[in-house]
Amino acid sequence: MAAHPTTDMLECMRTKVRWLHLLLEIIGGLTVCAGIAWLALWVILRPFKNFAGGNCDDSELQVIGSPDGHHSVKSFHRLCGAGSERPYSFFDVYISTGNPNKGYEYAPVVILRNVGAREAAVTWDSASQLSVRYPDTAQVDDAYARTFGVNIVMHPEPPK
Repeated sequence: MAAHPTTDMLECMRTKVRWLHLLLEIIGGLTVCAGIAWLALWVILRPFKNFAGGNCDDSELQVIGSPDGHHSVKSFHRLCGAGSERPYSFFDVYISTGNPNKGYEYAPVVILRNVGAREAAVTWDSASQLSVRYPDTAQVDDAYARTFGVNIVMHPEPPK
């Protein structure tokens, strides 16, 4: 006895519906995985929201040798986020380490935030003392009191 044509058609449609259901389950699973991956990436990168990356302009203000010639100091003004709604600027001071390896010749000793170009300055008071002068409106992000045998004096003195 031959199968009824309607029964064959229904069986064919059920098979297609099963495959469609399986395909939609796979797409849904991939969508959930992609959403979780995006959320994880967002959570990981959130702390770096204001990190400037390559959106900074550095200008070397000065390189000053110490009176005894043992050290030198570099100072930079860095402007980040130019053209954005909240640009910010830094004044960075680096001291020579005596290490000849590329990238290790200088180490940061003072980092000031919210400082305009030429608003901060660094000078040698003696062979073992360095002075950094900056406006009261600047924020001290990092400052060493003594490093590589050199005392670092801040003017004005940062809040404790």
